[in-house]
Amino acid sequence: MPFNVGDVVKIQKNDMLRGGQPAKVMKVLPPSPEHGGIREYVVEFEGPPKGFLNSDRFLFCIYREEELTEKERV
Repeated sequence: MPFNVGDVVKIQKNDMLRGGQPAKVMKVLPPSPEHGGIREYVVEFEGPPKGFLNSDRFLFCIYREEELTEKERV
């Protein structure tokens, strides 16, 4: 399922640092033909990853579409 800028997504639970955390899509990267047209997204997190609670690094990350799920609506 393609995502758009501004969508709130959830990182799949099997991700070691960010599993289950919500993130906001900041940019949709163009599909790369040499990588099979895989769609990638730049996402922003509200805080640092698990285990790095005092760090402001890694607030932005790149994820492939299959690593993201749509955040459940409440």
